[in-house]
Amino acid sequence: MMLLAAALATAALLPGTYTNEEQVYFAAEAGKPVPAWTGIRVTAQGDGYRVQEVDAYGAAVGADAVWRVIQGEKIVSISSAGCTREFARVAAGLTIVDQRGICGPGLMTLTPAGMAMKSADGTVRDMQRGRGFKCWASIPRNVLKDGKPDWWFKQGLMLHDAGGRVTVTTDEAVPQSFTLRMRNVVWPNGNNAPSLVLYVHGNNPDHAIAYSWADPLAKRVGINLRTMQGSCTLIEAKS
Repeated sequence: MMLLAAALATAALLPGTYTNEEQVYFAAEAGKPVPAWTGIRVTAQGDGYRVQEVDAYGAAVGADAVWRVIQGEKIVSISSAGCTREFARVAAGLTIVDQRGICGPGLMTLTPAGMAMKSADGTVRDMQRGRGFKCWASIPRNVLKDGKPDWWFKQGLMLHDAGGRVTVTTDEAVPQSFTLRMRNVVWPNGNNAPSLVLYVHGNNPDHAIAYSWADPLAKRVGINLRTMQGSCTLIEAKS
């Protein structure tokens, strides 16, 4: 029973989307060396896990990998491409204790909050686990209808709160486009409280034209600029 419980805990811990969005942002703010932005999506696949690097929009980047997992009561082994890493079960999750085979940089720790991964240059990427959200967005069309604003509407827009983005484009003769982006921010210093933030971007992916915020554990956050509206709701995990 103890091994089964431990195995179920690991099975719940691994899947998810992870990015180092916050590490990149705050390194740039502090004038420190900025690590490359990295996103990883881990999904259960048969008796293992498919690991795919993704961009902020969720699109695949490069080839995927497969992690094979062997569960022990105290040790979890994760193997991929000739490398096996062994992780000790600790209160916070998993932490690496040994590796064998031909191993390059890779996973070091895994917790409910995210994972730490060593890069080829020796730096450690702090990968925050994102929560999935489903959003809708609306914007007035360029042409009035019966002399009144005619709102274009789109639902089912998917992103996550670890820097996830989704771009929407209207179906007009001259289309309008904008991008929604979400972060779950924990400020390293200052008086700002941790916040779930929803941004609206125009043509500049690095500069938002507006944003709104809510409690970091909020299940919904919205924005209304009069010139556009949007709302994102947490995708609840099914038991």
